[in-house]
Amino acid sequence: MAIEVNQYSLASYYIDVMRNDIKLSNATCFFTKIDDQLYLITNWHVVSGQNADTLLSLSDTCAIPNKLRVYLPKAKDNTLEYSNLYYVDVAIRDEDDNALWYDKRKDDRMIDVAVLPCNIDDDFCCLSIEDAEEPFNEGVTCDIASEIYIIGFPFADDYGYTPIWKKASVASEPEIDINGFPYFFADTATRQGMSGSPVVLFENRPVTIFNQKEQKISRHFTKFIGIYSGRIGANSESRNDAQLGRVWKAQVIKEIIDESKGEISE
Repeated sequence: MAIEVNQYSLASYYIDVMRNDIKLSNATCFFTKIDDQLYLITNWHVVSGQNADTLLSLSDTCAIPNKLRVYLPKAKDNTLEYSNLYYVDVAIRDEDDNALWYDKRKDDRMIDVAVLPCNIDDDFCCLSIEDAEEPFNEGVTCDIASEIYIIGFPFADDYGYTPIWKKASVASEPEIDINGFPYFFADTATRQGMSGSPVVLFENRPVTIFNQKEQKISRHFTKFIGIYSGRIGANSESRNDAQLGRVWKAQVIKEIIDESKGEISE
């Protein structure tokens, strides 16, 4: 009996954050494809090992990660199969410990998004976040109080390699930057392993749309809207954990890539 899995569940991936062969932490990532180049997307604090606001080390030992172990499924007999043996190690630093990812700084803080050019072997199934979106959703927008989902791994790999969908709502005006930074607030409670998760709008359509000529069908309003990077105030006595998370806007990814290409060409 075939099991139907939502495309967005197939586009969010569990990662171990490593220093050589030592696991430092775990997080979530996803992929985007622009101009035939595949990019791994996660948070800057995941790959750097530093707090994006303070630039202080997140580790008591000041350990610096140098690779991500990404767990991806393989196609077996027309089905997708996950295993703790199915992974690719993606370098995030070269032999001299220079960063291989693209990022962006604003004033004395980092935009908490990392964009890493990569290639994935054809043996693995890797679905980009764009390909997970249903058709006929080009005009879908995200508004204040919209219901959204953070798709990641709050319990590491304890429950396998398909992600958990954590419901949230848009808690600040999504078109307005917070203190000049391109993110908005989401009202939700999450755990550390969801850093780097894709955030999507996902609602049932009142009527299913079907294009017989193109053989395309859409049962939901869907839209990729950003990258989750954790709650604010979770460890702050002054803010008392308001259960507000940051969602960095989807447009940040292309901005980082465009700026990095400009730096490379120069």
